Amino acid sequence: MLKLTGNSKFFKAGNSFGLRLTKSDQEILQAKPGDEFEKTISPDGQTITFRKKQTVSSNTQNMIKQLFNENKELMERLKEE
Repeated sequence: MLKLTGNSKFFKAGNSFGLRLTKSDQEILQAKPGDEFEKTISPDGQTITFRKKQTVSSNTQNMIKQLFNENKELMERLKEE
């Protein structure tokens, strides 16, 4: 069974600060060094939510680039509107 609750320690690292994640947290998130997360802080400053940013494969990026290049005139017209 997955443990989805627990504590995390706040720490200082050089000029930055961080929150530690356990190995279990890392496995649940399927996170690896360099992954990016979106951060949302509640208005009262008591809750922080992190959401792992979705990555786009290089194949998809190339397909999008090709579509934009093939439809360059249409993209320019849409940009003007």
